[in-house]
Amino acid sequence: MAISRRTLLPGAAAATGAAAGTALPVLGPAARAWRDHEAPLSLPVDRVVRTTCSPNCTGSCGQLAFVRDGVIVKIQQAADYPDRAYAPRGCMKGLSYINQIYGADRILTPLIRDGERGAGSFRQATWEEALDRVADGLRAIGDRWGWDSIHVFGQVPGSGYIQKGANYRASALLGMTHGTSFDFNGDLPMGMPITFGVQNAEHEAKDWANSRFLLLIGSNPVETRIPDVHFLFDAIENGARLVVIDPTYSSTAAKADAHLRIRPGTDAALGLALCQQVVAQRLMDGAFMRTYTDASLLVRADTGRRLLARDVDPAAPDPGFVAWDEAAGVPLLVGTERLGFDPAGTPALEGTFAVSLADGTTVEASPGFAHVLRELATWTPEHAQEVTDVPAEQIVRLAHAYGSTHPAAILMGGGANHWFHGDLTGRAFALLAALTGNIGRSGGGFSVYVGQYKVRVDTSPWWNPGGTKAKVCPSIYFVRGRTETMHPDVPYPAQGWHGLVCTFANMFVQSMDVNRLHQTLAGLDLVVVVDHQMTETARWADVVLPATTWYEKTDLTASPLHPYLQLQQAAIDPVGESRSELWMWREIMRRVAPDLAAEWFEVDEEAAIEMILEAGGGPGGPTEGITLADLRAGPVRLRVPDPDVAFVDQVRDRAPFPPRSLPAPLEKTATFIPTRRIEFYKDDDRFLELGEAVPVFSPPYDDTVHDPADHPLTLLTPHSKWRIHSSYANNAWLGEIHAERPEAFLSPVDADARAIATGDVIELANTRGAVRAWARVTETQRPGSVTLYEGWWPRQFAAGKGVNELTSSAVNPIHEAHYVGNMWAPSTGWKDCRCEVTKVGSADEASADEAVGSGTADA
Repeated sequence: MAISRRTLLPGAAAATGAAAGTALPVLGPAARAWRDHEAPLSLPVDRVVRTTCSPNCTGSCGQLAFVRDGVIVKIQQAADYPDRAYAPRGCMKGLSYINQIYGADRILTPLIRDGERGAGSFRQATWEEALDRVADGLRAIGDRWGWDSIHVFGQVPGSGYIQKGANYRASALLGMTHGTSFDFNGDLPMGMPITFGVQNAEHEAKDWANSRFLLLIGSNPVETRIPDVHFLFDAIENGARLVVIDPTYSSTAAKADAHLRIRPGTDAALGLALCQQVVAQRLMDGAFMRTYTDASLLVRADTGRRLLARDVDPAAPDPGFVAWDEAAGVPLLVGTERLGFDPAGTPALEGTFAVSLADGTTVEASPGFAHVLRELATWTPEHAQEVTDVPAEQIVRLAHAYGSTHPAAILMGGGANHWFHGDLTGRAFALLAALTGNIGRSGGGFSVYVGQYKVRVDTSPWWNPGGTKAKVCPSIYFVRGRTETMHPDVPYPAQGWHGLVCTFANMFVQSMDVNRLHQTLAGLDLVVVVDHQMTETARWADVVLPATTWYEKTDLTASPLHPYLQLQQAAIDPVGESRSELWMWREIMRRVAPDLAAEWFEVDEEAAIEMILEAGGGPGGPTEGITLADLRAGPVRLRVPDPDVAFVDQVRDRAPFPPRSLPAPLEKTATFIPTRRIEFYKDDDRFLELGEAVPVFSPPYDDTVHDPADHPLTLLTPHSKWRIHSSYANNAWLGEIHAERPEAFLSPVDADARAIATGDVIELANTRGAVRAWARVTETQRPGSVTLYEGWWPRQFAAGKGVNELTSSAVNPIHEAHYVGNMWAPSTGWKDCRCEVTKVGSADEASADEAVGSGTADA
């Protein structure tokens, strides 16, 4: 019997909906046409197109689109990676993407607002009318306020170098200010630029299998790294131990040898205690610390700054620094061209020394590591237990297990990074990895896996037309305005913000402190949203332009998790009147600046890809020898080592830190670590002023909650396995599983104290806002905290704009000590958020309300 999706799914879906007691999702005309496609699945298709799934995740998974009569009828993983360890790769979200292409929320025509902003009232428009409206609005803002007062916001350029690069290209040509995403999402691990001088640097996922010990901090890859989590299990099968540090009993914690249920926001304290024990148990790799870090470089007692080589010898290299030779009892002058000490010496890591200066005076100085050791001495296991709730004996055992097993890997995720002081957590665990010599070696490393950030190729010919770069301003300043400590290099517009072009993003759901964002919105003359879904952000637009999905356009993609460069290839024609972002910008440019359009935008996607391949195609370049024809045939591994291990050149060849973080020039990021070594002592003014010269612990910081007793619960907002941020929140198939109803997870202790039961309608509130969801009482939740997964759309809550009514937009001044967009910039502390939870309706009442309002849905 031939079975079609039409005959298979409706009965199963109806049974699922009936069992759940909820209405089924409504599908739009395009979706019904797909669902009602009569041809059974057993019949041949017209063609199969290899493309790449490219949401804001780190999967970048090859997919096959099966097309019949111009309609995608099936999506399947493309198991064509030359390295079989990566084949196949994918998840249920990617396989269900058909619902995004043909669902009820698909935007099929340009739309122009005909009601109040946010009412979602639009009229259909022609492309000519919509583009003229956008061009006229942009020109009016540019003429009155300056083009830099237009904020162009888009997410994660690594998942689409060409289409997202068109944003940068247009911004550069017109002088608009492009926003940032990696830091705005809180994903920028500020411990990395502070310590290593890089935006981020991680091991490819395949290398997890080479580890003998895996320490996961705030990371739940069973749910958030679905295509790659099998590498963890490969390591376990090979005898590795897995330890998970997480306040909640996550899916990954359930697979671990040990789970440390830490108090939220105290990860840095645990990291420092582990470092203290590595030193106390004599597990430290002193040779590594001397060779590759700033541990031996002397710090002046009088100023707290490093002693400079030219202070001792005016003829010394500049920049240059000073260490102390323990054996000879004399200063060692250290340059920055090569790691280690030439000629070789035995630099001290402890002690205080009187150093004679060139001016005839003497200054006392100590190695930077002596300052680190003084801080570590305060972090005994007993003290750490008081702060973290992790038992002292577990800290001692964990330090010994990690420090005595090689290679050992530390994997840090958003659960530890998304804090106001997430940089201190990163610095503490980077120190732990360095103390044990686990940097730059396969199976080891300190890797932070948060966000699809990585630019792996030289995009400059496409993004920077004629060498002109777009102004880049952290988008946190679009939400909250200037701060007193904002770095002077940030290109904040003199006339403030007056326009927004939002692409590839659901900003009015996914912005922190979203009510503050609405205050910015009130002052804007024009809001343009480019999307293929009628999101909450699109509802607030003046003009909505219908975008293609990645099954309807051409692009170039890559990921931090694996080193393959891949094409997005159009499998079908654009649905409805949707168009690619490059097409839209070309048309806008023709209207606003026809001469610039003729010179720089009369180019197609394939020509742009060729530019990028050529730019990085020289000897040793990431795209050396890679052609467009190669990419059409399938994924091509970039010219990186196998396995791709962070900092291998520095450790193997003693090349100075940092390696380059594309697309920034090396000289920009090298200023982050002037010693050109891994730095654990920072002598910048800001670090000294705030007492953070060495890794320390600071408690969570909620800038508007002044009395924790009023808001006793820590609100955690992790990523969901059912969504990529807010993408897929409206996916019909996935909705059948999670019932499209946001649940807030409470411990029985906290639920009982508030007379809350599973299914009750509850309100989560603090000084910034409130939202209503449904309670789920579970032992997996740590007392004193509540978890509400981020990414739900406002329409799915019982009331409110979403969880980000509650989250904070506070800026850490340390993150403003330097500025390179998306590399050293304010990284958002989503989880420094306190709240109170109250019951507003019982489970029985909620069920009755749902039954009354359910009606009949078109499945």
